[in-house]
Amino acid sequence: MASVRSLRCPRCDAGFEPEEQRFGCPRCASDVGVNLEVEYDGRVAPARVAPQGAPRGLWRWADALPLPAGSAISLGEGATPLLALARLGAEIGLDLRGKNESVEPTWSFKDRLATVAISWARARGIRGIATSSSGNAGAAAAAYAAKAGLPCVVFTTRAFPGTMQRFMRSYGAMVVATPTAPDRWTLNRVVASEWGWMAISNVVDPPVGSHPIAVEGCKTIAYEIAEDLGWKAPDAVVVPVAYGDALSGIARGFAELHAAGLVARVPRLIAVEAYPTLSRALAEDAEAPVRVEATGSRAYSVATPRGTWQALRAIRSTQGTAVAVSDDEALAAQKDLREREGLLLELSAAMPLAAVRRLARSGGLSRSDTVVLLLTSSGLKDLEVTDTRGELPLAEPRLDDLRRVLKESYGFAA
Repeated sequence: MASVRSLRCPRCDAGFEPEEQRFGCPRCASDVGVNLEVEYDGRVAPARVAPQGAPRGLWRWADALPLPAGSAISLGEGATPLLALARLGAEIGLDLRGKNESVEPTWSFKDRLATVAISWARARGIRGIATSSSGNAGAAAAAYAAKAGLPCVVFTTRAFPGTMQRFMRSYGAMVVATPTAPDRWTLNRVVASEWGWMAISNVVDPPVGSHPIAVEGCKTIAYEIAEDLGWKAPDAVVVPVAYGDALSGIARGFAELHAAGLVARVPRLIAVEAYPTLSRALAEDAEAPVRVEATGSRAYSVATPRGTWQALRAIRSTQGTAVAVSDDEALAAQKDLREREGLLLELSAAMPLAAVRRLARSGGLSRSDTVVLLLTSSGLKDLEVTDTRGELPLAEPRLDDLRRVLKESYGFAA
């Protein structure tokens, strides 16, 4: 493993003991919420980032993570496929790839955060896990806590889909609703402070993102993309963003690869959001994301009215951008990924395709670009929100009636 020296603020450079409960940088909090980052002893060397002969999976990269593979609480996460999206890419005019995180153990990239965070908690004798979630992070925390034998409490609201509520509860976690979404963070913070449990998700308002140890798991997305492209960086990686954990982790991973000499450059990072919190901050050259009005996006996994400093930093450090995508654009992208590439994805996970289409039309991406979409989560989780087609059509057991039903319901003429 890479030896952890401290948790350090990337804005003011203040350092803190890694075992301390810190909810963002306390020195910067009065100006802007800033998440801390893991600081290691020494720089990650090429041989440590690209181990030879190790089995595929997230913990193959343990030498660049905060604890050794022998301490891992693992469900077989990582090593997700990088798929060529040939039909859609040809239509748009790009070399388009999809990093398919929907095949993770709980069907989202949040497993990468959970495995590292809960392994850290177990190795340090922390007695329980607390998180706040609309679904994906809660399910991941619940599953890995179950594997670790640790109690887990998940704070959510009743506004999120019933499928997600049941999914989180299925792993045995104590799932509790709060009156409002910010109330989740209040209880998360109190449980961490009073009970000593590890709060692995955001706990403050304005948000700063997940626990720094957890965010380290997202670096492995960058490692895997680079390896699968023959140790080349794509031109852009497009990421659906709420608080920017994946975005900042990917930025950190590619920066480490570049510093180690394994890739020639760092790709542009493009954040895709439900509301223009990052987009407006970039346009206004603001230091922090702008709070905007939330208008009921169906992409509930990323439907936050305010992003994070870490997301803005990842965009700016890679000369990237942010694109706000409407429900209609996301639904069209979700349908195309499902029916033309065979990928059933959560609505938020389809948003990068909508953003890429817009950027390709405007000249923000060029025909020579290799672009990777981070496909964050399975569409099985939000069918009750996105599939409104009603009951299945009924056909009598006669071929003429089947022809009628196929034509009326699907426009197919046999």
